Amino acid sequence: MYHVRILEELRQEYDLTDDEIEYAIDKARGIILGFAMEMKAMKVLQDMNFMNVKYVDLPTHDIEAEKDGSKYYVEVKATKKSPTREYSAHKIAMIARLDGTHLTLVMTPSPHLFNTEEVLSEPKRLLFNVFRYIYSNNVEKLKEITSDDKYKTILSSYEKVIKIYTTRYNKDALSLLETFL
Repeated sequence: MYHVRILEELRQEYDLTDDEIEYAIDKARGIILGFAMEMKAMKVLQDMNFMNVKYVDLPTHDIEAEKDGSKYYVEVKATKKSPTREYSAHKIAMIARLDGTHLTLVMTPSPHLFNTEEVLSEPKRLLFNVFRYIYSNNVEKLKEITSDDKYKTILSSYEKVIKIYTTRYNKDALSLLETFL
């Protein structure tokens, strides 16, 4: 078996003991699982009739694919926890910038494909939409959001990340956002 040969090569080349190899494997378990699930996910997407499925390993997604003439960006998750729990505000800002639909493919216990926007928590979904409206220059939608006190409160917790991405804003969106940040 290939993996046994690799372990034996490492043992000989670096004079590693069985305990050291076992420790390394235990530490790398999650990484190995993640890569294995990404490979398995490509097959799952092909079985779901996605075309041009390719592995990309970018900060926003692991796989790009097409279906029915549309482009999809797929993040693969091998967790039993909330699939978007670990999506940071920075990642959400980058996802909103993608030209296509972002999907989250949860691989355990069995594969389930979700539209990422639909499974985001309310605060993260609001942040996603704010960035999407900023990037598309939709000042009217931004005015709607920024006129709601509940939304202002939620967005104020993301003030730092919103300011970091100000270089990508158009001037109208930026001046509107500065009124409440």
